[in-house]
Amino acid sequence: MTKPLLTMSSATISRFVSSHMDQRSQANIHILGLGSIGTLTAHSLSEIPDNPSVTLLLHRESLLDAYKAGGNQIKFETRDGKHVRSHGHKLEVLHDGKWYGSQDYEQMRTQQLSASPLSTEIENLIVCVKATQTVAALRPLKHRLTAKSSILFLQNGSGMVDEANEKLFPNPETRPNYLLGVISHGVTLNKPFDATHTGFSATSIGPVPRRGHKHPESSASNYLLQNLPLSPTLNTTAYSYTDVLQVQLEKLAVNAFCNPLCALHDAQNKFLFTLPEIRQKLMAEISTVVQNLPELQDISAIKIKERFDPHQLESTVNAIIKKTAETTCSMVWDLRAGRETEIRYINGFWCRKGNEVGVPTPINDSLVEQILARRT
Repeated sequence: MTKPLLTMSSATISRFVSSHMDQRSQANIHILGLGSIGTLTAHSLSEIPDNPSVTLLLHRESLLDAYKAGGNQIKFETRDGKHVRSHGHKLEVLHDGKWYGSQDYEQMRTQQLSASPLSTEIENLIVCVKATQTVAALRPLKHRLTAKSSILFLQNGSGMVDEANEKLFPNPETRPNYLLGVISHGVTLNKPFDATHTGFSATSIGPVPRRGHKHPESSASNYLLQNLPLSPTLNTTAYSYTDVLQVQLEKLAVNAFCNPLCALHDAQNKFLFTLPEIRQKLMAEISTVVQNLPELQDISAIKIKERFDPHQLESTVNAIIKKTAETTCSMVWDLRAGRETEIRYINGFWCRKGNEVGVPTPINDSLVEQILARRT
């Protein structure tokens, strides 16, 4: 079993909060990406005691119609079969590359009236779109995200923050504050705004340091760090950056084995038990990369070696496969549908990091090439 991480101490969280005493005034949260994870997150925010204002960002007109047809609410089936609902969400709709309030959009659509696109600052944004869509989804919101804004990347894969910096927020002084998120819950989206919680697990979040600030103290990050752990459904723990990074690296190691190999063989997860040799070699490759990452240099080399030992990683992978043996992973569905996969943000991450630290990654390189070749 993986050793549990120490959570962010109450004193550390207090330092985040103390820099902005009226942090409750920042209780405005936008959700970008309303698939299974985005819907779970939007519903879970209704459990926070101070009732934050939640805005659903609808990237197409049909989602507005679906929300209205469903009674202007999110329907959610809990793990024990209870049907609960959350409502009162604000809505914004994307039209011709610009965001409009739902009422203004309705007037544009039904009465042919003109309206001004929104320009108000977004205080807290939770990004739940697929990794491949991150930059495109953020671009129309760029002018509403400032150095006071906070963005939580709650997605599969890694590398989205780097892409956002390169293509949208190149200036370190003016870019938003980032939080890294890792979510392991099982959720099925039955239809828009209707989800079933199929597997209870955990959500981990932590602040990404700004350049020149090893331990960030960003008031814009306070609300999410302090309040997401108050939702029982999300089961969120706030960590330091290096701790949440380790959680993410473990998940990336599991996905680097499960996703591409199931996709290449069009198989459910249980098929992976037939590939012990490649599992062993891939985990050894990933282990070597992790132990050379500069981001983890302040952590004891012994602790990193123990946690990311190849045999430990194999045990973690096997435990996940046993729990999800009958599951068909998203990359299988993406290949079947001819959609772009997240391979560049999973195995591609290990390729990039290996190149940066001088560690060869031939297995990850090959898996990336094979998946990309399937779409040509």
